[in-house]
Amino acid sequence: MAVVQRPPATGGTPDQCGPNDAEALFREAKRRERRRRLAWLGIVVIIVGALAAVFATTRPSPTSPSHIPKLTSSGRLKSTGLPVGAIVSLQHAGPLAVSPNGALYVADAARHEILVRLSDGRFGVVAGDGKAGYSGDGELATKAQLSGVSDITFAPNGDLYIADGERVRVVEGNGRIHTLVGDGGSATVVANGTPALSAALDPVASIAFSPSGQLYLATRSQLLRLSASDQLEVVPAVVTSGVNANRGPLSDFGAIAVDAQGNVYASSTFAGWSIFKISPDGVATYLGYARRSGGNTAVVERGPGGAIEADDGPIVLRVQGTRLVTAYAVNHVPGIKEFVFMDYFALAPNGTLYADNLGPPAFEPYQQIVSVNNDHALSLWQGAARR
Repeated sequence: MAVVQRPPATGGTPDQCGPNDAEALFREAKRRERRRRLAWLGIVVIIVGALAAVFATTRPSPTSPSHIPKLTSSGRLKSTGLPVGAIVSLQHAGPLAVSPNGALYVADAARHEILVRLSDGRFGVVAGDGKAGYSGDGELATKAQLSGVSDITFAPNGDLYIADGERVRVVEGNGRIHTLVGDGGSATVVANGTPALSAALDPVASIAFSPSGQLYLATRSQLLRLSASDQLEVVPAVVTSGVNANRGPLSDFGAIAVDAQGNVYASSTFAGWSIFKISPDGVATYLGYARRSGGNTAVVERGPGGAIEADDGPIVLRVQGTRLVTAYAVNHVPGIKEFVFMDYFALAPNGTLYADNLGPPAFEPYQQIVSVNNDHALSLWQGAARR
């Protein structure tokens, strides 16, 4: 019987495949691997996209007011509440103040002017004609002469008050300036009931308003209050205990602030560099040590919510009961190169701290103004190098 030769089978296991079948199987395996990889890549893309969407909807905006002070840069003038004169360059930042609507004001000792920072970052003149002196009462404040401005502050109605040498002057909403306290004569001890314009004052170190709108002023030797009848009342301040062996009438005043209960908070060198709380009955209680750069008495401010704060180098202190506690440190905050000392600071209604960063030239070669809000800072102005 004859044997019939059959062709090899085309199915079966791989080791039974011929060369053509093995190549086909290899190509199919590669196609399956590519499909598997593409499927996994699609899944990864979907997951990453979903996570990115969730993160974008929950992450706070970097320009949120809760993180960084919101500053407009549209070039439009921010409402200042006072007429603005010529646009000039700030030369030397001195005392700072923030108006009730949040505009930052700066006294420039080199220009003998008071300037306001506009929304585009430039500065406009609101008082002073650039010459040192005393003139201009009844005229526009931009045509008046100023000298020795040691403090500026705002009344609740938005009028700007200026400690101008031995006088206190006011720039009203119409832009005109007049003297409110002081006659510029040789200083004498001011007695109770002295007419404000007849008072011969020492240079006025600080001015402050109570929340109710009453004006207080501190000279080196006296603490005074302006009555509704434009007379000066002497505010007693006597240290009775708690400061080493120092006792007696408090003097050597620096800055002052007033709370809603009529307590006056004052910096003084009476017992070193110190902060005192002076009650309405005249008892001065020592709260603690504080000094600013250059060995000057601390700046004292009443902030939002009535908090009383003072500077101590790069530290902001807050009054808590009968002591000072650290509120926050502002050196090395993000957004500025180096914050060594505050020479002046002011608190805005929204809680923003504006400060003049003036460190020793060996540490910081230029002066600048910064804003600090929730541990973030922005440099608003930088002066010329001091080296």
